[in-house]
Amino acid sequence: MYYNVTINIPVYTDANSTFPKPVGENYDYWFPLLKFFLTKSDTIEIHCWNEEIDTINEIQSLYNSKMEMVREENLTIFKLIKSIITIDYLLNNNVNINGELKWFTINLEKFMKPMFHSGHWGTEFFIPNVTKEDIVFIKSIIPRQAILHEFL
Repeated sequence: MYYNVTINIPVYTDANSTFPKPVGENYDYWFPLLKFFLTKSDTIEIHCWNEEIDTINEIQSLYNSKMEMVREENLTIFKLIKSIITIDYLLNNNVNINGELKWFTINLEKFMKPMFHSGHWGTEFFIPNVTKEDIVFIKSIIPRQAILHEFL
């Protein structure tokens, strides 16, 4: 039997910021979750706000023409085939100079089916079609304050 999972990580914001930071101020849960689901995916979609120019330029310089890029009114969306470069970038170059996760959204797919969604800078997740064993792993990774909901 397969389940769908949503996860909400408690967040706070600094006085002069609207950026949601996870309680505990780290993304220790995010890296193993992403790594686990990267192994099950073949395509990666990255969403950035258009004003995040440094991150957009960084992604463009890494991939040149080997990506699909769509610029919407406020959002830039990159679609990439999973590669060693992409995995290394996501797992090892993922926070900005303020210690914040670089990407608003990361979506992972396999054969064009959703596998993993990380939203709101790694504080909200939707993970479809997981097993009970996957859920045990997920629960072992996420902060104890996180809210996890599983459903059919």
